[in-house]
Amino acid sequence: MDIGALHFQNPEAFWLLLLVPVLVGWYIYREHRRKSTIKFPALSIAKRAVPSRRVKFRHIVPILRLAALVCFVVALARPQNAMEVEYTSTDGVDIMLALDVSGSMGTLDMLTRMEQAKLGVMNAERILKSGDYWKYSRLGYAQQVIADFIQKRHSDRIGLSAFGARSVTQCPLTLDYGSLLEILKATDDLARDSIMNSRTAIGDGLMNALARLQKSEAKSKVVVLLTDGRDNASLVPPMRAADVAQSLGVKVYTVGVGKKNGKILAFQQNPWTGDISWGERDITPEEGIDEGVLRSVAQKTGGRFYRAENKEELEKIYSEIDELEKTEIETVAYARYAEKFYPWLLVGALLILLELLLANTRFVRIP
Repeated sequence: MDIGALHFQNPEAFWLLLLVPVLVGWYIYREHRRKSTIKFPALSIAKRAVPSRRVKFRHIVPILRLAALVCFVVALARPQNAMEVEYTSTDGVDIMLALDVSGSMGTLDMLTRMEQAKLGVMNAERILKSGDYWKYSRLGYAQQVIADFIQKRHSDRIGLSAFGARSVTQCPLTLDYGSLLEILKATDDLARDSIMNSRTAIGDGLMNALARLQKSEAKSKVVVLLTDGRDNASLVPPMRAADVAQSLGVKVYTVGVGKKNGKILAFQQNPWTGDISWGERDITPEEGIDEGVLRSVAQKTGGRFYRAENKEELEKIYSEIDELEKTEIETVAYARYAEKFYPWLLVGALLILLELLLANTRFVRIP
């Protein structure tokens, strides 16, 4: 039996509280039948008898007695403080994020109109030299969306690998999301590296991520591979890497970013003065994504292929992956109790002591 935050182990003891109205009724009945007479040798002395305050509060003694009885009954019911304890069992997901950091990831083709107008009025040469344009690039948007994806996870190990002309592990599987986010922010430095940004090794990037999942004992193992190009530098072809993923039970989600066609914002250099300014250029067919390979890799491993031409679409993709790869958490709740009947016994004993003291006190004072 629970009342508020208290749990009572022996609630049947509360039946004894039925004695309280019986005792109250008996006391009232006895008060009405009682007739007191006092003999005085002189009537003048009796007239000068003044009731004291103790006479006015003479009902305190039986009230204390009843209060003590209630305290003893509550103590007999064994009140306990219930503390709920939860035990959580997690079937986690191990996720490796494979991120393309080749030079083409610096392309400015995923801008909103407002962002394009904002960049258009800024000094192009200063933006290029400072590297500030990277946050408006394909890689910049990918970093933002992936960071949001990481922050939505709670009990999954997540790692990060980066690939351009070669593949490197940026962060092994970890629960330290803070450190992982800091490492993610620094991936644009890799994109500026001439060793990394010349070509794209999608197959090697996938193999690097799979190597980190090889010994994983998680119930679900996932690779989310994001790229904007075609495989042209891998030692291991993407489909061979997909075979390895399938044998390891790893699901691969592939994400292609970048516009399929049209014009994009770009830097242009004056051949006579060398000045850098803003301009536009067409997207060439060579810059396109090899959707066929990416789709085949995803289908072979039980994953999905996605295409994003702007940041909004990219956000929807990672939100969908987040929903598809939810961690199963089993929570078992149980209650632990701490005995709380000692204070009731103490209060009851004090009330009895006070009642005994008052019962032996005179209630009439004669001046």
